[in-house]
Amino acid sequence: MSKIFTYIRKNENNLKYTQSQIDSIEKYIIKKNINIYKNIEIIINTPKEEKNILELLKNCEMNSTIIVSNLNVFGRTIETILEIVKFFLSNKIRILVVEQNLELIDDKDMLTQMILGVISMTIGLEKELMSLRTKEALTAKKLNGIALGKPKGTIQKSKFDLQRDKIEELLSVGLSVRKISKLLGYNNHIGLNNYVKKRKIKANLKNEEKTL
Repeated sequence: MSKIFTYIRKNENNLKYTQSQIDSIEKYIIKKNINIYKNIEIIINTPKEEKNILELLKNCEMNSTIIVSNLNVFGRTIETILEIVKFFLSNKIRILVVEQNLELIDDKDMLTQMILGVISMTIGLEKELMSLRTKEALTAKKLNGIALGKPKGTIQKSKFDLQRDKIEELLSVGLSVRKISKLLGYNNHIGLNNYVKKRKIKANLKNEEKTL
């Protein structure tokens, strides 16, 4: 019989959020009469601590089951959530999501594929909306006579700037530049790799870790 884990994303600054996870999982366990092998609690208080979720990936075992209250415990961007869900499924780890009443079995299950497809569509829609918002904002500035572009001597604007927060978050949880490039829909990872190096993003993330 496969081992069953529970995962609580513990936020010491939001005890209500933490307790709601515990309550919903406990009710589910009692209702389904489930025996838990191990309860995993990981403290994530700030965006800088998102990388702590790597401990969850290390603790879970292949051919096991993990119970969570909500998909949002895996991250604060849809891309991160999707990447972690795919990681679990590829390692034969079944995911039970209490609040959304979801059972993600494996990456070959038809219903699971449909759910992942919907999540992927949401990511694509968000990218389109972001692009439209940017274009409309630039057009409005032009019409108002506002000069576009940065002053001479500043770092050249990059297409990756729009998703810098997401890039930093994915890097902080240990994903490679190649995987991030694929996840965010870029055709070539080399451009993103150059961007990360020129902006010294990895170095900055390491410095932030030292200050924590």
